[in-house]
Amino acid sequence: MISKELKRLSRRELVDIIYQLKKNEQDMQEEIESLKTELQDKRIRISTAGSIADAAMSVTNVFSAAQMTADLYLREISCMREDTEKECAKKVEEAEKKVRDILADGEKKFDALKAAYKKEYARWQQLKSEVAALEEKNQLLREGINDGQ
Repeated sequence: MISKELKRLSRRELVDIIYQLKKNEQDMQEEIESLKTELQDKRIRISTAGSIADAAMSVTNVFSAAQMTADLYLREISCMREDTEKECAKKVEEAEKKVRDILADGEKKFDALKAAYKKEYARWQQLKSEVAALEEKNQLLREGINDGQ
């Protein structure tokens, strides 16, 4: 369903979404780099501490920070998805309304053209009858002139 909605988005909207995702990715990469640095520092502390308990505590803190970062990232993605779905639904609704308006306007114009066509067709039929009557009179006059000679 999301892929259908994404296909309906304009290029600008898709670029905005990609920009936000890239920005989030860069932020996450920066945080990952920061966490890697912090992890390296913790590794140094673990090696100098020499205690298994200290090492376990340091690793736990790193994993805890990594888990918090991952949770934050997933929440952000979820919020963006929800916002995108809402925005897509709104745009679909607006597009459907525009289509209904265009169809209604088209039907009105069609009805007006149809009425004008009927009126002009009736006028054409009347003129056709008048022309036929005039041609018949003209023929009778010619026959009368020819008979009189």
